[in-house]
Amino acid sequence: MNDHGTFGEVAALVRETLALPESEPVRDDQLLFFDLNFTSLDMLDLLFRLEQRFDISIREGTIYQLARGETPDSEFAVDSVLTSSGRERLMRMMYDSPAEIFPPRIHVTTLPRYCTVGAITRLVEHKIART
Repeated sequence: MNDHGTFGEVAALVRETLALPESEPVRDDQLLFFDLNFTSLDMLDLLFRLEQRFDISIREGTIYQLARGETPDSEFAVDSVLTSSGRERLMRMMYDSPAEIFPPRIHVTTLPRYCTVGAITRLVEHKIART
């Protein structure tokens, strides 16, 4: 599956999740929560749809694990808040999200709020590559 094909399918699932008409454009740089007005329930719905469509598993904490990488937990977050180096790692991973949306203190449970449609597409492609 090529990048454009994966993005097209993810965009279609975003439209389905939000019950948007086919004519409504979904771009890779759109933020799910800020631009498309996703709720936490919408995110769960989208993740379920992605798992079903692509036959992948996206466990809770996947974004956290990807952003943390090989960094020890204690260097990435303290008391469930990203450290400054954890915040920098997240911002590098979410390079297509505007820097100004990242507050100084980021709680680990809010990481999906910084995702663009493109970031979700990259997540899906990462999961597909690992299966």
